[in-house]
Amino acid sequence: MRIYQNHLLRLVILFALLSNYCLAQNSTLSPYSRFGVGDLIFRGFSYQKGMAGLSIGYTNPNAINFNNPASYAYDSIMVMEIGVNSEAVFSKQNDVVNKGYNADLNALALAFPIVKNKIGFSFGIIPFSGTGYNIISTDKIDTLNTTSDINYYFKGSGGYTKYYMGAGFKLTKSLSLGVNASYLFGNVINQRKQEFTNSILFNTNYQDELSLSDFYFDYGLNWKRPLKNDKTIAIGLSGSPSQKVKGEKNILWLNYKKGATGFDVLKDTVYLSLNNNGEVVLPANLAIGFCVSKLNKWNYGADLSVQNWSEYQAFGVKDSLKNSFSLSAGGSYIPSNLISSSYFRRVEYRMGAYYNQSYLNLNNNSNLNDIGISMGVGLPLKRSYQSKVNCSLQFGKRGTLKDNLVREQYIRLSIGLTFNEVWFQKKKFD
Repeated sequence: MRIYQNHLLRLVILFALLSNYCLAQNSTLSPYSRFGVGDLIFRGFSYQKGMAGLSIGYTNPNAINFNNPASYAYDSIMVMEIGVNSEAVFSKQNDVVNKGYNADLNALALAFPIVKNKIGFSFGIIPFSGTGYNIISTDKIDTLNTTSDINYYFKGSGGYTKYYMGAGFKLTKSLSLGVNASYLFGNVINQRKQEFTNSILFNTNYQDELSLSDFYFDYGLNWKRPLKNDKTIAIGLSGSPSQKVKGEKNILWLNYKKGATGFDVLKDTVYLSLNNNGEVVLPANLAIGFCVSKLNKWNYGADLSVQNWSEYQAFGVKDSLKNSFSLSAGGSYIPSNLISSSYFRRVEYRMGAYYNQSYLNLNNNSNLNDIGISMGVGLPLKRSYQSKVNCSLQFGKRGTLKDNLVREQYIRLSIGLTFNEVWFQKKKFD
């Protein structure tokens, strides 16, 4: 018992130290993150991203799957997951091309059995959404009997994160149920500035900050049955109801001029409103998926999810959003087995493809969808049962060049560690 407590204490300390790096990071580089709650970030680890996010019907006692908390019921050993993401984004609008690069530590989780293969528990910190854009445009206006250039600056930063705790329970031999209780928090700052080249005109800066801080719940079901030749089939269901989360909004609107040294010189505050309490309505979502597998050999499956974003509201104001859905399919394969003498025949190879219909509807153009492929590998660590270094690559594009919109092409690299440890195992002596 003392060994168990020492393990848990060290892991909790490590979790607390690393979780600080998961907070307050810009995890996106897209101008489309201006709308709604920002870019929704796939809540999964590197091993799932290599399979295009396969998760709803997927269960694995050697990995964490918080997209369906019913999967915790299959936990048989302690598992820790940590992930690091990076991306390169190439965006184009008309004839203007931009490049951007980003990297962050984005998720950390721990899971272990309460009753082996019957009741499992998990907790961690995961990203929910991100905002990160910086747009500049120029125009000319006629004012005070003269013509002046005007520069528009649009900048956004921040995001929302979730601390979660969840449990999964076997209801019957084939059916399990799970629930995640999360604390959703974070803030997003959107800023709009306009600056005139005519020095006698006042420049304006409008900034709003939206902070969220409340609990959020989601659920999951998993039905799993054995097939012939050590194969299994599983069908999963997960989702969450429409929920209101508490928030706080700050608004600042001021006039300024550029000083001789280039710094902004405040002239007057047009409007200031602080600590405004309200609610954000996060819409209901539902996902269903299946997975056919042979443990430690191969698996394949598909997921379909829908979300009613047309009901989204922030402080009573709707955004230009529509209902969305996503479809993904993927799988993995191990050429030999875990005790093969050939290292590369013990490597897990993964592949998948996905299509996401965006919740955005800008300029009456609904062709802002995200489509891509993924691939990955799980590299076994020596002297460690089922622990792996997972690497995945995603290649995709989103958006369109029509109607003065932006088309994005991206490459995303994810590197993660799946660490397994057997607790309460009695030592045997000859």
